[in-house]
Amino acid sequence: MGYNGVDQNFAVKGYLGANITMLVSAGIGFGKDGQVNSLQQAEFLRDFIGGNLPTDLRIGASPGFRREFNNSKVALTRITAAYDKPNWKLGANVRFERAFATGRDGVDVISSLGVHHKISNQFFGGIEAVGQDLEGFWETDEAEGGARLLIGPSLNYSPVSSRLAFTLCGGPIIYATRSSSTTVAFPVRELPTTNGFTMKFNVGFKF
Repeated sequence: MGYNGVDQNFAVKGYLGANITMLVSAGIGFGKDGQVNSLQQAEFLRDFIGGNLPTDLRIGASPGFRREFNNSKVALTRITAAYDKPNWKLGANVRFERAFATGRDGVDVISSLGVHHKISNQFFGGIEAVGQDLEGFWETDEAEGGARLLIGPSLNYSPVSSRLAFTLCGGPIIYATRSSSTTVAFPVRELPTTNGFTMKFNVGFKF
């Protein structure tokens, strides 16, 4: 659990003023030999267009840092865009990662895109796409085995007068490219390398 299997993650997000978002997260990995490891990540997103409004266009960027399960250190930069209206929610981001460990890629490129449309009340449905290790399209020796893609349905429900929100998405994993390289232990990735299907379930609580 936690390594290319059933992953869990606890995250806290909040605004610092009108244009800066803080996002910190942590996870625990349980190895087959009984060893327990953890990861931590922190990002600070600056909105250059828009801010913490309920409906608007937002474009921003963030620096960040992560310590992975195997104690590898990773610097990251994320570029984000979102457009929210009462009946539509669109979001996209591209993340560039630089791992300070031997055997890793010079730069890892990870991207995601989601579109939701209001079905009824606070129930939204749409499509989510994830592109992982996209540098595999131009690097034949990509360290994590090649580029992988996911495109699948996504559902979001935020009950009226409730602080809770629920999101469910999943779909088949497309192995777009393959390389002969094998990764170092436990890089943090949304799409696993050992099966052809993945599912993600999120529960959010708004303070």
